[in-house]
Amino acid sequence: MISKQTSQALAKGIEVYLATRRDKKHEDYLKSKPQKKKNVISKGINIRLAGIVKRLTDKNEAVKLVEKTKKAKDQTALVFQQQKYRNLLELLDADVVDSELSELRAEYLQFVSELEAQHKPANWLDEWAIKAKDISFATHVAKLTHSSSKGSSILDSSLSSDKRYLTTNSLSDPEIDTASSNAASLPVADILKVEHDGFSVLDCLKAEDASLFSEFTDDKEQIAKWVQGLKQAYDSDIKQSYFLSKQVFFPLGNQHYHLLLPLTSSSLAQALHNEHKQYFEDEQTKAREQRKNNKFCATAVVSYPNKAKLNITGSNHSNASSLNGKRGGKITLLSSQPPSWRSKGKRYCELDYQALYKALSFLSKNELRDLNKYLKLLKNKELSDSQPARAATITKKVQAIIHALFDEVMQANTVEETNWTKASKFTLPYQLLFEPYRDDEQAAAEKLAGKWQTVISKDFARWLNKQLDDKQLKLGTIHLELWAKLFSQELRSFIALQEVSR
Repeated sequence: MISKQTSQALAKGIEVYLATRRDKKHEDYLKSKPQKKKNVISKGINIRLAGIVKRLTDKNEAVKLVEKTKKAKDQTALVFQQQKYRNLLELLDADVVDSELSELRAEYLQFVSELEAQHKPANWLDEWAIKAKDISFATHVAKLTHSSSKGSSILDSSLSSDKRYLTTNSLSDPEIDTASSNAASLPVADILKVEHDGFSVLDCLKAEDASLFSEFTDDKEQIAKWVQGLKQAYDSDIKQSYFLSKQVFFPLGNQHYHLLLPLTSSSLAQALHNEHKQYFEDEQTKAREQRKNNKFCATAVVSYPNKAKLNITGSNHSNASSLNGKRGGKITLLSSQPPSWRSKGKRYCELDYQALYKALSFLSKNELRDLNKYLKLLKNKELSDSQPARAATITKKVQAIIHALFDEVMQANTVEETNWTKASKFTLPYQLLFEPYRDDEQAAAEKLAGKWQTVISKDFARWLNKQLDDKQLKLGTIHLELWAKLFSQELRSFIALQEVSR
């Protein structure tokens, strides 16, 4: 039996989650851009109200002041937007009569009323508990094989393991993922994961204890429906494959076979992800620096050579699973091929900037192809690339290419001795790109002139335009300036991190 204190704490946790979700929707309704569907305008209350005030009064300057107001540190995002709404209304005379204003106020009041009702725990559970059938707590997630797969995910609770193999059972405390065949049902998983002192709502259901739901209603029949619905997240014997699933025919002889269904272990992928993250921590950065300088360090250097990244989903990585969202939609793959030869290390001091960009063309070929396709898509559909969402997408794709260059810079500094750029074929600006912390007279003079970063930014912009340009795109000066600006922003951050790490 769950203690009353735990039940009350879990019920309170559900209320807090629903209140947070409610407030976020409320804030979005006030601050977002207006939406028009089937000739009906909704959302964007503050933007629409500002337009009405400007139309009905001559207080344009006052409206601009309200629009430019910044949120105070002690204000929540919702309270800030509500204050904006009240401030805009105060600019209107109390007796003003306007049909558009009346409709907007009525729409907003109705929205708030319905939102409050929807997020009362009893009402919310009435609507959402049944959606738990779309949720599964799993170690192996079907959508990681194909993001549109509606096959069943599996919770591997077996204990058998073999030290010769790296499997989910090798993990002493694997993270359990939350998978969903319908991303819209994920809030149910959040409710089930609400916990107090290490005890969750899901644990209560498994222990056949529904006492926490008595905090929301005295109707036992209603509580039974909630429990029955929520139990579907873990208590379901129905397992199914899907036409997008992978299948392997394993021969048994005598023309018989097993049909195997490979599933990606999200728990194992997460463990590897957590392990690889430490490579970028300060402790590891310092250890690598000590190793490069042939100095002692008590911290063992961690290195995983020949890794590969597998991209699982598009922009919303949580659509596949919650842990996939934490990993940014990427799974790290380790090389299982034994080394067959010792490759000769690249000598960066023998390269020049042309060879550097030639290498970058190869390293970022996938990212270049992705950006090229996106720009062509926008042009073919006659869509503006300055629209915020599209501009942000372009920025991310360009940043991926820039980071490929920075990865090459970091790689050079792990294989070359300190101050190696002095004897290299690189021009001085590129020498400072690789070793911005140089403090010799020549480097100091170049830094004082303050133009070396601009030189590299323009070189990168010209290179990127050349990589992308074709008869269909016809990229020009505007894109050159954009690429240079984006590179300059990333370069400043990269240089700052390089100098701090020294």
